[in-house]
Amino acid sequence: MRFRYAGTGIGVFWNLVHPLAEIIIYTIVFSLLISGGMREESYALYLTSGLLPWRTFADAIFQGSNAFSQNATYLKRLAIPTEIFVAKVALTSLFLLGLYLIFMIPLSFVFGGQLGFSIILLPVLAIFLHGFALGIELVLANLQVLFPDIRQILQFLVPLWSWTMPIIYPEQIIPSNLKPFLYFNPPYPFLESIRNIILYNRFPPIFVWIVMGIWTLLFLSFGSWVNYQLKDEVRDVI
Repeated sequence: MRFRYAGTGIGVFWNLVHPLAEIIIYTIVFSLLISGGMREESYALYLTSGLLPWRTFADAIFQGSNAFSQNATYLKRLAIPTEIFVAKVALTSLFLLGLYLIFMIPLSFVFGGQLGFSIILLPVLAIFLHGFALGIELVLANLQVLFPDIRQILQFLVPLWSWTMPIIYPEQIIPSNLKPFLYFNPPYPFLESIRNIILYNRFPPIFVWIVMGIWTLLFLSFGSWVNYQLKDEVRDVI
């Protein structure tokens, strides 16, 4: 994370400046136009509690998919497990999410959140989210070596993916009969659980824990299998 902004004036603080600028812009636009009756303060916290976790997730996918290409020199010369480079990206993004969650605690008090005892679950949810992301990263890191266009496709698909969930726009505008289908969108239950803790001190129900566990185990297993099947071919291509 430190090396990504090496040479810039404020270094790693760009990790805070970028999302803050985005939050301010969306808060102004959506609170005035389509915030669904939410107060500006409520919408700001609603947006922050969804957007910051999503940004770390999306960044993990972008950076993780490029992990093998960026570390091609080491993969050629050293007989080390390829998944180490992807895991490094996942841990960096997890650390960044931890910083964001710490930042959101005082923000919740300022903007009228209802933080309580459920806050102890935030680190668990962060680990679940980035464990799930790690599975995706393992798949994409291998595929991008074999199909370099993957990176360009991700630059289009990942921002589009964010609009399939109520991250920026209020969940109230989604018809109630369609809301159950949101759980088929893998990141949604993770983001919803984090948001509900910060806004409403609401523990995720057992059903949601099961869904998150299924998505995490499914993608981690699939990512590990893909990495095992393609690791030799990837080293040859690199």
